[in-house]
Amino acid sequence: MDRMINPDTPYIEPGDFSYFIYMFLLAVAAYVIYRLRFKISRNTSLALLIFLIISVFQRMLINSWYLINDDYSLAYSLPLQICRVIIWLIIIQFFVRKDFLNQAIFYIGLFAYAAFFYPIGIHPVWHMAGWSFFLLHAANVLFPLTMHFAMGFVPTLKGVFQAYFIFAVYFLFVYFLNPHVSGNYFFINNRPFFHDMSEALYVTVNLTGTLIGFMAVFFIIRLIIHLRKNIIYETGDK
Repeated sequence: MDRMINPDTPYIEPGDFSYFIYMFLLAVAAYVIYRLRFKISRNTSLALLIFLIISVFQRMLINSWYLINDDYSLAYSLPLQICRVIIWLIIIQFFVRKDFLNQAIFYIGLFAYAAFFYPIGIHPVWHMAGWSFFLLHAANVLFPLTMHFAMGFVPTLKGVFQAYFIFAVYFLFVYFLNPHVSGNYFFINNRPFFHDMSEALYVTVNLTGTLIGFMAVFFIIRLIIHLRKNIIYETGDK
């Protein structure tokens, strides 16, 4: 039992067994959603309910782990890492069902892809905190895909700016909060990269880089949609 809850369990690294298992499970989940796309389109409320249950369970799971280890801290246990913020937006979306929230969840949720490809501070797949990691980041990644089939969600240019506004407010909030709780939300203090960069430049890179990243993803998606339409037009396939 201790093996599953011990907070001192070494973190995984890219290339570890757990690393590939997490990637495999994410791919399987995406494939299942794709295969069920027609059923999802007819059961939007059920799809939202399933993600609500997953999201609430994930929050209960990680907080239970903190409490079991008597390790709940304002410095790192608050739901203020960016992917934790997204999970709360998913919970809220069950009740409000607004397109701008789908846009925000998609664009800001892009950070979850980075967490899968380059995990930082992640426990192995057999660990309780590892289960929480997978549920959290998989929900971030897979919710927009599900909403595409359920509600016809498509990322838009307007959505870029809606999501960026929410991100900028979030970033500035945790930037000023971190010193008061000795926290490292959004890895502002203990950085995974750019260790020698000045704080002012690091903040600027985060804010401008995120907007550029959102815009780049939008144009890539538009290009894919355009190419797909051309292929369908030329071949008659659907």
